[in-house]
Amino acid sequence: MSSRLRAVLLLVVAVALVGCTPVTDEPRAGRSSEREVTAETEPTRQPRQRPRRERPERPERPERPERPEERPRKPERPQKPQRTVLVVHVVDGDTLDLADGRRVRLAGIDTPEAGDCGHDRASRVLSRLVVGKRVTLGRTDEDRDRYGRLLRYVDVDGVDAGLVLLRRGLAVARYDSRDGYGFHPREPRYVRVDRRSPDLGCRQPRGLLDAPPRSGGGRCAPGYDPCVPPYPPDVDCGDVGGPVRVTGDDLHGLDADGDGWACE
Repeated sequence: MSSRLRAVLLLVVAVALVGCTPVTDEPRAGRSSEREVTAETEPTRQPRQRPRRERPERPERPERPERPEERPRKPERPQKPQRTVLVVHVVDGDTLDLADGRRVRLAGIDTPEAGDCGHDRASRVLSRLVVGKRVTLGRTDEDRDRYGRLLRYVDVDGVDAGLVLLRRGLAVARYDSRDGYGFHPREPRYVRVDRRSPDLGCRQPRGLLDAPPRSGGGRCAPGYDPCVPPYPPDVDCGDVGGPVRVTGDDLHGLDADGDGWACE
């Protein structure tokens, strides 16, 4: 055989041998070990996480107390006791003197002057109300009058002395906003009571009293001035007309309050 033919045959055999070699799925030992070493030596990369901001815990809201059905009321402040002053003398029906030397003119009213009809009676009524007692002085729109007297309401034991005089017809509502003076707090009530009260005036004796003005005669009972008929028969204030001063025994029982004056 020629050398050329021999070379061709060897090549064919070699190719046949290569084609018959079994193919395995196992990787090459060298490369596999390199990969394993690399996997072991390289650190595993984890995804980067952002740190969470922790919110401060909110304090728990206290439970609302149940509303009581009725709220307790605040204790009332004790009222200061009103200051009182002592009355020692009555000048007339609307003027009096205090123990500290001050003179007070009752505000909002006017009573008869000395010598006028009703003066003595108004003075007596005011004396019984206030002399020797402690009274409360209430302020008005003005402090003093032109004579320097205090202008005040006078209350004794919760009773307005000026109002008493008005109700009995012994005073009139005056010195207020109706006649050029200032308005005072009790003016509306004073005016209302004055309109409902009897007119101030002195009634003349009538009926059984058409007799001598002085006691002592046979037609007059002793102890009365002006004259009252003798007892019996009994007479009352409707027969007399009054006022009558009782100077002795009150046989007819006309002086109901025992102040020495009957049929006021």
